[in-house]
Amino acid sequence: MRLARVLRVLVTREVTIMLHYRWWLAMLQLSNIVAPAISLLVWRGAIAQGSTPPVTETFLTTYLVLVSIVAMLTSSWTSGFLADSIRLGGLSSWLVRPCSTHLNGIANNIGEKVVKLVLLVPLVAVLGIIFRSEVELPPVGVRWFAFAVSLVMAGAMTFSLDIVIGSLAFWFEDVTAVNRLRYLLARILSGSLIPLALFPAAVIPFLNAQPFRFMVSFPLEVLLGHPSGQSFALQVGWFAAFVGSAVAIWRLGLRSYQGAGA
Repeated sequence: MRLARVLRVLVTREVTIMLHYRWWLAMLQLSNIVAPAISLLVWRGAIAQGSTPPVTETFLTTYLVLVSIVAMLTSSWTSGFLADSIRLGGLSSWLVRPCSTHLNGIANNIGEKVVKLVLLVPLVAVLGIIFRSEVELPPVGVRWFAFAVSLVMAGAMTFSLDIVIGSLAFWFEDVTAVNRLRYLLARILSGSLIPLALFPAAVIPFLNAQPFRFMVSFPLEVLLGHPSGQSFALQVGWFAAFVGSAVAIWRLGLRSYQGAGA
């Protein structure tokens, strides 16, 4: 209960801070919806010209309308802040507080998502209205519950990966290059830019097994399709591996951490 109260206070503070950057965040959300909107237009044009993708036009349209919301909700921007905190010594102040720096990172991510959600939903609603004839959502029920569970695990995986990358600052001066490589791989392999079902059949087995699929594409597959039980088990396995790795690397890094200051 104490952690819940602390988290509520931290989230309230983060929302207040984020509101100062609302116009920057609004432009950020506008840019986030442009890529899937263009992809949607391209694929619908290809279908109109006779192309036959391996998924239905309804699935493809609904997927690309919703993908910006799912990608935003499962994203994390903790690694850069965490790396700076380690490198500049700011972590020292968190180590003597009765509150983990990771709880502050969770609050920071929740706060930015609250503000971003308010800004992004109207843009997605406009896109959905434009293509409403091909947008189809399942009725409220078990599939929505499974989608919510998959979404939470996807967000936890991304946050854990951020902790792993940020923790590299215990040993390296700069983790920017690692961060950029991660974002590039995630952009391509998570399905946030192009639905994974549209890739060549030869690489589908690899795409279905790799972890980035479970950070964006899989929650949408749960909501719009019927993924196998094996896929659910694979997401649980990746979730456990990411969280376990974050805990292990963080504890290992703390042993080598040295902070100094007045």
